[in-house]
Amino acid sequence: MVQIIVINSINNNSGKSLLAAHLAVMLAKDYKVALADDVQKSILSDFVAKRHVQNLNNGYNLPVPTYLSLNKQTFAQIENFDVAILDAPNSKYFQYADIFITLLSGQDGLNSLRQRNSLYASLVWEAKKQRAALKKNTFKWIVVPNDKFENDDYIALNESGKFLGFSLAPQLNKRPEFANAFTNGISVIDKDTPKLKTLFDLPDLYARRDLKKLADFIWQNK
Repeated sequence: MVQIIVINSINNNSGKSLLAAHLAVMLAKDYKVALADDVQKSILSDFVAKRHVQNLNNGYNLPVPTYLSLNKQTFAQIENFDVAILDAPNSKYFQYADIFITLLSGQDGLNSLRQRNSLYASLVWEAKKQRAALKKNTFKWIVVPNDKFENDDYIALNESGKFLGFSLAPQLNKRPEFANAFTNGISVIDKDTPKLKTLFDLPDLYARRDLKKLADFIWQNK
């Protein structure tokens, strides 16, 4: 049965599409992976196309997820995959998650999860109730800080997580190396590809380390 990972963010420009792309590449090494969003001019679609071009032109043999447009028909299509990663812009997709990830950046995003009467948390809770009504297991909610928050903020988020019901992942940080993937289709995860090793420098390796640490946290807490 397909495992569905839904990625959302509280505010814009948090990097959820980048996270979706990198996680899809990481999983596509071993699994059949679908990557979906509902954007008309999709950067995820472009990312997947660029990886195909890299393989065709350079013989890299990079793992490539399958891009799907996110709509009602998508959920029948993804049954043929091991994992589906949904870059979800709004709460109507929350209920489909087996693993639900909130990417957090900026003070507004931080404040919204430090409040016990959080509107965002109420949307997540509503999605859990919808799953329960369909007799489906509840999803694991993971919050990923993608900003350089202060240590006190991190402590406060940990406390909020105990009340609101989320697990706080290691800080990801907005590294520019992550964004390079949308320029050429190459992810920092691709360092293991022999023909690409010389293209990566130390900041790329740090970015790759952060992603792998996050992935380990997600799988351990699913």
